[in-house]
Amino acid sequence: MRFIIDESKSAGFNMAADLYLLDECDKSGEVTVRFYSWMRPSITLGYMQNAPDELDLDAVDKAGVDWIRRPTGGRAVLHDGDITYSCIFPKSISEMGSGITQTYRLITECLINGFHRASIKCDAHGSSSELKGLKREVKLPCFLAPNRDEIMVSGKKLVGSAQKRNANAVLQHGSIPITSNCFKLPEYLRISGEEKEKQVKLLREKSSFIHEWTPNAAFGAIVQCLMDGFSSVLPFKCELRGWDEQEERAVSNMALGDDFIKRWKS
Repeated sequence: MRFIIDESKSAGFNMAADLYLLDECDKSGEVTVRFYSWMRPSITLGYMQNAPDELDLDAVDKAGVDWIRRPTGGRAVLHDGDITYSCIFPKSISEMGSGITQTYRLITECLINGFHRASIKCDAHGSSSELKGLKREVKLPCFLAPNRDEIMVSGKKLVGSAQKRNANAVLQHGSIPITSNCFKLPEYLRISGEEKEKQVKLLREKSSFIHEWTPNAAFGAIVQCLMDGFSSVLPFKCELRGWDEQEERAVSNMALGDDFIKRWKS
C-alpha cells in the first residue's frame, strides 16, 4: 500500500491525480491512499452536474474559488480547509472488498481507526431517518446526503465520501473538514436566498469538522493518524512514496490537456 501526501495542489492537479491513479493502478497492482489539500478554495461538482446550472459563477469568480467536476457522483462539495482523501486499487485485490458496500465499510473502518488515534471519538452507522425526512423538504447539501456507514461524531456527520468503480479498478474519495469553512458552500450555489439559509443551517446543525473536537490539530498530524489507521486495518506492507518525476509530469500534463479541461472543467 502506497501513501501519497499532496499539500496545496490545484483543483486540476488533484482531480487529474485521482484519475491518473485510477487508470494506472491495475498495472501497479497496489493500493494507493492519497491525502491532499487545495491551493485555493475549490468546489468539486458531481460527475453529472453542469456548472452553469449548479453554481453562481459570478459569486464563485468574485470570491476567487476554483471549481472542477469529479469522476464520482453526487452534488457540489466545497474544499476549503479540509483533508481530501482518495483510496484507489485494482478490483483484483480481494482484501479491499468485493463490492461497493464492503469497500465503503472497510475504508470507513480505516478512517475511524485514524480518528481515534487523533482523539476524535467517532463511530459508523447508517444515515438517520431525520436526514432522509429532511431530504423531502429541502435540497440537502451533498455533504449531508444520506449514505451508508457514515462516520459520525456526537450525532454529526464528519466525512463525506463517494465511490467510482470501472471494469478493473475502484476509486473512493472524500472530504474531511478541518475548519468550518465548508459551511460557506451555499453562498456559491445557484439557489434562492431562502434555500441558502436553510442549507447553511443544516450544515451547522448536522455536520462537523476536526477543529470542533481538536482545535489545534494540523493537516500533517491528522494525516499521520489516518495513515496509521489504514496501516493497522489493512494487511499490506506500507510505504510513503510521493510522485516520481515521470508521474508528476504525467499528472500535470493531464491537468493542462484540452481533453481533460473539456471533460472536467466545462
